[in-house]
Amino acid sequence: MCGVFGALGLELDDSVVHSLRHRGPDGHGLERLQCGKQGVVLGHTRLSILDLSPAGHQPMLSRDGRWWVTFNGEIYNHLALRKGLVSQWRGHSDTETLVELIASRGVADTLHKLNGMFAFAALDLQEQKLHLARDPFGIKPLYFYHESQRFAFASERRTLRALGLGVEVDPDGLRQFLSLRYVPSPATLWRGIRRVPPGHHLRLDVKTGGFEELCYIVPNRDRFHGSMDDAVEAYRGELSAAVKRQLLSDVPVGVLLSGGIDSALVAAMAKDAGAELPCFTVGFGEAHKECEIEGAAETARVLGLPFHQVVVQPEQLQASLPDIVRAIEEPLGTTSVMPMWHLVRRARQDVTVVLTGQGSDEPWGGYFRYQVELLRNRLPMPWFWKVGRGLTSCWQSKPEALDRGLRTLVSSDLAKQIFEACSLFPARERILLLGDASEGGALERLNYWLAWLGQEKDISGMERMMRLDARMNLADDLLLYGDKISMAVSLEARVPMLDVQLVDFVESLPIDYRIRWRHGKVVHKKMAERYLPADIVHRPKKGFQVPFSAWSRNEWRPWLEPLLLEGLDGLLVRQGVEQLWRQHLTGQPDRSRQIFALMMLALWRQEHLQ
Repeated sequence: MCGVFGALGLELDDSVVHSLRHRGPDGHGLERLQCGKQGVVLGHTRLSILDLSPAGHQPMLSRDGRWWVTFNGEIYNHLALRKGLVSQWRGHSDTETLVELIASRGVADTLHKLNGMFAFAALDLQEQKLHLARDPFGIKPLYFYHESQRFAFASERRTLRALGLGVEVDPDGLRQFLSLRYVPSPATLWRGIRRVPPGHHLRLDVKTGGFEELCYIVPNRDRFHGSMDDAVEAYRGELSAAVKRQLLSDVPVGVLLSGGIDSALVAAMAKDAGAELPCFTVGFGEAHKECEIEGAAETARVLGLPFHQVVVQPEQLQASLPDIVRAIEEPLGTTSVMPMWHLVRRARQDVTVVLTGQGSDEPWGGYFRYQVELLRNRLPMPWFWKVGRGLTSCWQSKPEALDRGLRTLVSSDLAKQIFEACSLFPARERILLLGDASEGGALERLNYWLAWLGQEKDISGMERMMRLDARMNLADDLLLYGDKISMAVSLEARVPMLDVQLVDFVESLPIDYRIRWRHGKVVHKKMAERYLPADIVHRPKKGFQVPFSAWSRNEWRPWLEPLLLEGLDGLLVRQGVEQLWRQHLTGQPDRSRQIFALMMLALWRQEHLQ
């Protein structure tokens, strides 16, 4: 895991290297290259995980002298890929495998062979083209700026800011954030700054500045035809292989353990593979129902694994918020960013790599919104839901999730259904906050991914929603903060549940092997029962949540109220913010989800726009 950056038509100095030093404290490289008549700079900061020797130094040149690569991430199948190449290897880093594979097969063919998490740039000196690529699920971020003959890219936006690029708010990016709680790639909140979308390959002609964006991933059309028992056994083999692949490391590895099934299963299968990993968890004490320490401790005890806990108090989380927003760079509206900040710091004291349980809810149907889709299938009567929505329209304190569910059920357009299922602020509230109801292009992006899936009749609307979530919400919200938070302390976080080969298998399963009415992750849980007691497998999900609702109305109110009302003034309509805050204080309805997002937006404005 590292930091990558580069540019053409721009001058880079030491401040650019320094901006990514936290991602790569073990070394750095900067190459000033001549590509035809154009100067190109490639840079890298290194966190040594595989091949700690100088043989892993980057940027790296292919043996034939044609390709330069700067690479961030891990390629878990790189040793298998080496078997098809003829080369005298200098070391055993996956970067060397990548650059020689590109030299042998080209970028496009190489991308289809990789199983890993990555963001890289490859410069072809012969064809005078610069290639950027991001892994299929967007585990590793990659930002870029392109204007005529000026082009720059980096693992984090702060590097582009050091070059004086992207310093203004993008109004459409703001609308997308208020609509979805995140900004879907390629958009960002900064005018002119873009993110490479998951599973995409960007190609820049160094000679002309011409630019094209290509999607290299294809929807999985395979279908599993075995029994439920067959699926459980096949899944056991696929997940076991994925965990084994992601144990590959020359430095210590641990696991971030919650009270839920996913990280518990990763820890159990790692032990089954011979790795008794230390476990790390975070919580708020027994007085808070959201605390996961007790459940995680029980899992570690059952598995016989070392266990380390971090207990954080409200004042600690509040004090760390500016640092969190500075690290994640975008105002992501997920409360779990706060405990994660403290958890990774504790883990980094003992290990350099952690396995996580992130990434299973989307392919396995773990979210409530997928149950709403099952309800639609049971009662496919839009008129019925319109009546229900009308009857509840005067119920001012109705739960926010119910309101979202009804807005979803009355829509007949799939993109709008998905949009409403995930929405942060509905149209009427976007009008309060911005003066209009525009979603800034969020629906266009949903339709882009729906078009990618095609019109195959055997993929249901619910499965389409799940697949889109895995390429949008997961990539540009949950995985984005996971990368930024962990790399702020030079900790590599891996996600075995998003192993490419594993997800291909899961998405091939019949939908009722994954989700049923009031039951999600069907085969996932059946298989987990082979490794874990039933009370752990079926323990109610807490979702790594924070008692923000209570804290924001009590301990945090003296600083949070002025932060919202003053900190967002001029960016959003003050009267709209005041109305939402008053609703939140009464709890009718509870607006914790919206208020947390507005808090992060206000802090983001302080940290990144001043």
